[in-house]
Amino acid sequence: MFFQYVFIIFTNTNLNKMKKIFSVFLLLIAFSGISYSQNASSYFPSGTGYKWFYKNTPLDSLNNPQPGLSTFQVDSFYAVVNYHGLSSSAVLSKSGLTSVNQNSPYTDTSHYNFQSTNAFYYLNVLNVLGSLPGIDSVAFIAFLRSFETWYNTYRFSQNVNTNYTIFTKDTTISVDTLTLPLRFSATGRRYNDQSVSTVNGTYLAKKFLITFTLSYGLLPPIIYIPIVTRPDTVYIAQDVWVIKDVVPSVNVDLTSVGFPISFSIPGSVKELTSGTIGINSISNLISEGYHLNQNFPNPFNPNTLINYDIGKPGFVKLTVYNSIGKEVALLVNGKQEKGSYTVNFAADNYPAGLYFYKLEADEFTETKKMLLVK
Repeated sequence: MFFQYVFIIFTNTNLNKMKKIFSVFLLLIAFSGISYSQNASSYFPSGTGYKWFYKNTPLDSLNNPQPGLSTFQVDSFYAVVNYHGLSSSAVLSKSGLTSVNQNSPYTDTSHYNFQSTNAFYYLNVLNVLGSLPGIDSVAFIAFLRSFETWYNTYRFSQNVNTNYTIFTKDTTISVDTLTLPLRFSATGRRYNDQSVSTVNGTYLAKKFLITFTLSYGLLPPIIYIPIVTRPDTVYIAQDVWVIKDVVPSVNVDLTSVGFPISFSIPGSVKELTSGTIGINSISNLISEGYHLNQNFPNPFNPNTLINYDIGKPGFVKLTVYNSIGKEVALLVNGKQEKGSYTVNFAADNYPAGLYFYKLEADEFTETKKMLLVK
C-alpha cells in the first residue's frame, strides 16, 4: 500500500515536483533508521581454510590497555559440519600464544550457523562468564550448562539502537542454607556501521553490543538486581567476520546481596594483527615429522576433531576403535602429501563410551583415547 501511494503521487505531479518529492523520500529513508535485510553469511568467509590472526591485549580494572601482557590468537575456518542439529561453520582456535607463528595445537572450537539475515552462535555460558568466587556450586554449574544451545546472536537487519533479547532464564538454587533466585540473560543491540582501521586496511563494519547479565532476585516480590554485567562490543566486516572485539573490565561487588565478596573480571581488546590474513589451507602447513594430536573437544558429543602431521608423502590410515578393540570407523585410508591434516569424527550414531583412534603412516604408529558422552 505504501509504494502504491507513492506511485499515485508521482503520476499526478509534474517532473520538477516529482524530483523534489523523490529527494525528500530518499532523505527520509536515510535518516529514519530503517534497516534493510542483509545476508548474514556474506559477512563470513566463503571458503574453508580461512585463517584469522588476532592480538589480545588485556585491560586492567580501570580499562587501561596492558600491551606488555598481550598474547596472540589464531583461528581457522576448518569445515562445515552438522552440529547439534544445524549446519555449522566450525572455527578452530588457539590462544595465549607468544606469536602467531607459535607451533601449538588448536584448543577450542566455535560454531556459527547462518539463516537469512541472522547469525546463530552455539553458546557455552561457562566459557563466557567464567568462575564466580563464592557462589560456584553443582546446582549453579548445572544451571549454566542448561543454556548450551544455538542462539540468534547477530541480527544484521535489526533496526539500529534497538535492543533484542537473545535469551533470559530464571532459576532458584541453594547454596548451604541460602536460597538464591537467579536470572541469567543476554541482550543484543546493533549500532550504526562504523569504520575500523586494522593492519589489513579500513573496514566499514557492523557493530553489535552483546551484554550478558547475572541478576539476583530479592524476595518478596522478586526484583532482579544485576550483580554481574558483561558487555561485549563486536565489529564484523564483510567477507572477514570479526575484526575487533572489546570486552571491558568488570568490577563485581556482591555485598549488596549479602555476600562479602568483591572482585574484578579483567577485560580485553581483540583485534586483527599480521598482514597474512586470508586463505591458508591446513593441508598446506608443512610438518617436520609425524605426530598425532589429542582430539578436541574431548569428551565430545557428537563431533570431535583429530589433527595429525605427516612427515613425507605416503599411505596414511586413521582408524577408530571401540573399547573392546573393534573397528567402528575408517576416517582416512589413502595416500597423502607431507603436511598437517584435520579430520572430523561424527559420532551421532555411536553409543557413549571410550574410543581409540590410531594413525598409521610409513613406519609411524600412534594410538590415543577419546570419550564420547551423550
